[in-house]
Amino acid sequence: MGKQWVGLTAVFLIVLAARLYFAFQTPFYTSDSAYLHERSVENILNGKILWHDPLGYSGRAIVASPLFDIILALFAVISPVALKIIPNIFASILVIPAYLIAHRLTKSTTLSLVSALLASLVPAFFANTFNHLSPLTLALPLFFFLSYTWLRGNVITFLALLLVFVFLSPLSIIFVLSIGVYFALLAIEQIKPRIAEYELGLFSVFFTLWAQFLLYKKLILFHGPAAVWQNIPAQLLSAFYSNVTILGAIAQIGVFPLVDGMYALYKTAFKEPHKDTLMLFSIVTVSALTLWLKLVNITTGFILLGTTLAILFSKSLLITHAYLNETKIKKYAWTIIIIFIIFSIVSTGYPAYIQAKSQLSKTITREEAASLEMLRRTTPETATIIAPHSYGNYITAIAQRKNIIDTYFFLQPNINERYEDVVRLYKTNFETEAVELFDKYNATHIIIPHGTKDISYGDTACFKRIQATNPIIYEKDESCELKVVS
Repeated sequence: MGKQWVGLTAVFLIVLAARLYFAFQTPFYTSDSAYLHERSVENILNGKILWHDPLGYSGRAIVASPLFDIILALFAVISPVALKIIPNIFASILVIPAYLIAHRLTKSTTLSLVSALLASLVPAFFANTFNHLSPLTLALPLFFFLSYTWLRGNVITFLALLLVFVFLSPLSIIFVLSIGVYFALLAIEQIKPRIAEYELGLFSVFFTLWAQFLLYKKLILFHGPAAVWQNIPAQLLSAFYSNVTILGAIAQIGVFPLVDGMYALYKTAFKEPHKDTLMLFSIVTVSALTLWLKLVNITTGFILLGTTLAILFSKSLLITHAYLNETKIKKYAWTIIIIFIIFSIVSTGYPAYIQAKSQLSKTITREEAASLEMLRRTTPETATIIAPHSYGNYITAIAQRKNIIDTYFFLQPNINERYEDVVRLYKTNFETEAVELFDKYNATHIIIPHGTKDISYGDTACFKRIQATNPIIYEKDESCELKVVS
């Protein structure tokens, strides 16, 4: 094994160890959407795919690629702990394509290893995937493996990876858009691509669009163009983007990858254009544009930007080193570069650590899980439980009861009304309004998670408190109903 692969293996193991350290701080998953994937894996292990969920929204269809869950199920046969370990192995594999692309740019093993480490520590990626059962843990490494094979012109490997990628994640659309922008940049810079590149690019675009339509035809026909925004309630969608600040974006990406990555693009993509840097520039452009137009999830947009710029960080260091060698302090050139590397790792790793700790603090607790298990044991199977949308999959997975809303918003015709009704149930002061909304959705219980203000109509004639600790739970009296008196 070459020295570079020894170093790359070391980086991989460091990243994997850090991820597993945080993941095993809790026996639970950090996001409620992870529990939808867990239920999907359980169904696959029982011989069926979760196309219809009888518990979510009190019964709904699910349209999503099952490929990621099928892969997890293959490992879950060995041990349920694999659901914690395997996604982190997938995510840690990102260091390999990041290193390979960076090495194409710099021909330096050391600088490429630094970029590989930074790419894996991008706060948005690390903090949002270490304990989430997210398909992004596999999709992102595949995205950059595809980018590398595209740059190398390895057609067979590229097509094999593309076949998996398009049926794994809609992120494949971002990739083929990047190819389109890449060709546009080549034309602007008057760089002539090979005919084979055109043919492969054209095939990739049409094949990806066909595959995505095949997978998500039902969603496209049901929602139309709004499928891009995943049918997220209007109030929630606006809140996602209104909370983004410049400092927050920098914290998600990492200050050194952002600044030095942009500097490398300026020096290479604009002043000395080359196919490799133009491809990375196209990924940055598409990611930034789709993020600005709100066509991509904020976290996904930051992850793509941060990872690409982290790879370009190695090129920035190479340019800086070449410049320092032309100055009077050239004997200190490597000392300065090493200082830059240390600051880059610290300024990227520390925000990743802080955000990972923050994610852990939001994870469901043992007390909450015990309360949900209590509901599973003490309530009839027909019970329907109200909770905030971010708590909905906990109810279906742990309590194994129907919910009113969760984070899968597709195929719900009145999602804004439903979301607003749930918000009203937590804010209203009127018991009659609460009874009306409970009856509208045939609900039997309501959960007040930790950090949510207690309802004002609780412990009244119609709503009996059955648990007073974290979380607070109320049960509606079946005899309470609104009647129209003529």
